[in-house]
Amino acid sequence: MNNTFMEDFCEQMCNAIFTRQSNRQFLPERLSQVHETAILSFLDKLTVPFPHDASISFHKISQDAHVVYFKGPLQFIALESPKSVEDQAKLGFLGELIVLYAESLGVRTCWMGHYSKKQVSKIVYNDRLQESERQLFCIILLGYLPEKMGVLDRISKRRFSKKNRTIESFLHKDSQTDFPAFIRYALALSSKAPSAMNTQKWYYRVSIVENKYAVELGKNKGYKHFKWPYYDIDVGTAAAHIWLGLKVHNAIHSVTCSSDGHDSVWSFLVKDSGLSV
Repeated sequence: MNNTFMEDFCEQMCNAIFTRQSNRQFLPERLSQVHETAILSFLDKLTVPFPHDASISFHKISQDAHVVYFKGPLQFIALESPKSVEDQAKLGFLGELIVLYAESLGVRTCWMGHYSKKQVSKIVYNDRLQESERQLFCIILLGYLPEKMGVLDRISKRRFSKKNRTIESFLHKDSQTDFPAFIRYALALSSKAPSAMNTQKWYYRVSIVENKYAVELGKNKGYKHFKWPYYDIDVGTAAAHIWLGLKVHNAIHSVTCSSDGHDSVWSFLVKDSGLSV
């Protein structure tokens, strides 16, 4: 995606972070042509500041094709990548940008890691064989909401709504605690990132590297979710929020994602040290 396109939507995508809510009930309607065209254009132009080998595809389904356990919308996005934790983290980053763009248009979304594998595979692969070294990790549902919130949405909102955790509660014990407001803004956005049952098991470490602020994001060491084995995808969604928060302030120098084979680690180097701020 060219920089001009991204800059045009970066602020409204940041705003969408504060208003989005995962949903479990959608109207059985197709996206409007305007929304579908905008999302397809976004998928076509989407580039990120690191190499990746993810595959992202948009799919329409019929009303009788139940891909999830609740009443679903009539379209979804499939997210596929190699199986390494680094690739999973990058997939989460990409998927969250798509979610936030859709939400900024008024299209409602839901990340789904548990769905009908048979139905979704049939739709995505259309009788083609899935490559053994790649995995279809999750889908993103897209659609519109009924006027009244469904029972599942009410339960989800009550039990798993965004926690109001402070930035300090995420900071690693080795992190600096005094840093510029624009970094604090980026971390505040990241603290609202979705995760399995809203567990948010990641940390931030802010430091100075070569007279520049560096922000590290990673999964808490040794953490494993009891139902969701691909938690690095969740950490990738948090990384996307940090990137947007720094980008809207034109503060990104570089972004890297690496792994030790077990956990992914994101590193953001800020353009200016901000030491005089």
